[in-house]
Amino acid sequence: MNGVPFTAPPLTETEICCFLSHRRCWKTIADGPDEHVAVFEDDVVFSQDAGSVLADDSWIPPNADIIKLETFLSRVRLGSRHIPVKNGYSARRLLGQHLGSCGYVISKSAAYGLLRNTERFRAAVDVALFSPNQMTAARNTIYQLMPALCAQAAVVGTDGPLSLIQLAPRPHVDKRMADRIHSEATRIFWYLRNRKFLWTEKVDAVRLGGLHDCAK
Repeated sequence: MNGVPFTAPPLTETEICCFLSHRRCWKTIADGPDEHVAVFEDDVVFSQDAGSVLADDSWIPPNADIIKLETFLSRVRLGSRHIPVKNGYSARRLLGQHLGSCGYVISKSAAYGLLRNTERFRAAVDVALFSPNQMTAARNTIYQLMPALCAQAAVVGTDGPLSLIQLAPRPHVDKRMADRIHSEATRIFWYLRNRKFLWTEKVDAVRLGGLHDCAK
């Protein structure tokens, strides 16, 4: 992987390939005519409602930089306000870490910003997108679709081989003091940017819409 523009802590080769594929998508979006585009990885499992929800983009909140369509079935903190979408779905502000990058909607301006700010980066793509410790995530306005429209196959337990991304072990890295200071400063920036959200809710797991039907 000589010449790949990534710095320590090291990423696995599969993580680097995944990151580069997302950057390729971001460039296409940044150079293209559409204001919002959905991005999906190849191991995605869709809910039965995905087609009808994604066929219309009028529900996208005007201030949204990224809308996470995926669930990792993990605990996550959300804003209390529900913005109606359609078919019983809603969008809520994502106010905590919710990793995974197999499905999201991104704005043209956010794609340009991510492309510009990840020329040299230190984390996997899902961390860059959805961790408040990363400035690439902290500066964006991120929503979570409720329930989710998609998940990784391994998360919902569908049969089939795991992807290379899932199989690849992540190296253990001890953060340097400078990295720890940067992470804490980013967390403070994120807190100050979102402090108006006094009422939040910690959700045990974001449900996948149509889970039983799509997992057969």
